[in-house]
Amino acid sequence: MIVRVLGSAAGGGVPQWNCACVNCDAARTGRGPKRSQSSFAFSTDGGRYWLVNASPDIASQIESQPDLQPRAGRGTPIAGMLFTDANVDHLGGLAVTRQAGEHAFDIYSTATVRAIACAQPAFAAFAADPHCWHVVAPGERFRLDDRLDVTAIAIDGTTPGYAGRERRSDAVVGYMVCDSQTGRSVLFAPVFSDVDRTLLAAASAADIAFFDGSFWSDDELAGVGVEKSARALGHAPIGGPGGSLVVLAGIASKGRRFFAHVNNTNPILDPASDAFAEISKRGFEVAADGLEIRL
Repeated sequence: MIVRVLGSAAGGGVPQWNCACVNCDAARTGRGPKRSQSSFAFSTDGGRYWLVNASPDIASQIESQPDLQPRAGRGTPIAGMLFTDANVDHLGGLAVTRQAGEHAFDIYSTATVRAIACAQPAFAAFAADPHCWHVVAPGERFRLDDRLDVTAIAIDGTTPGYAGRERRSDAVVGYMVCDSQTGRSVLFAPVFSDVDRTLLAAASAADIAFFDGSFWSDDELAGVGVEKSARALGHAPIGGPGGSLVVLAGIASKGRRFFAHVNNTNPILDPASDAFAEISKRGFEVAADGLEIRL
């Protein structure tokens, strides 16, 4: 199985258009990498791909990956998309891909995510022919192609702010993707407000895992004048006594573990920071745009 990180940043990317924080300044001046908004692609053969989330940056992400570009005339090797949640930075690519024409996407999400998405005029067309929007429940298992078994992992989370920030049992899911031919697996969990036993069990079983790396601390945004906490936005901070790093630390030795969906304010983006040193010491990495892993 081929796994690619198309985008590794949270909403707005790095640099974010209206931010002059340390990380954004580093990206603008070439002292750090630029990062597009979070999404992933995976395939068994490099010919037919599935996306986990479709960010507003999907067009430029496709242009950076020759395997995802059309082969002749109009078309795409992208078979479909799996959505973990209804945040705009994960759904926005639907508006970009509205020119799919007769190409049919298979789309997977929970009922709540589908309802929120299809209530938006820019996304509603994907709920009708030629596309097929499949509703999956947390814990449900389904198959893609002929050898990819996918399980929707129950995740503690909320609907996005524009949908009321409500806590629902299917507001957020992760996806465990297993190649039945090789037995290798990858977990995509780029958004969660807590690490519970279900998520921890899935993370322990996966060969590769991507976790919510939005914020290092709960009050991180105060540093750029935004009075919103990480937890209020539906994201568990990485650091601190109750952070995800402490809970996940025990499974770091079981395979490569990455933080993705990283906000521009997060100090783990700076390799010289104490936060980066802390996650590295515990066996975690920061995902980067263009990262490719073959399982």
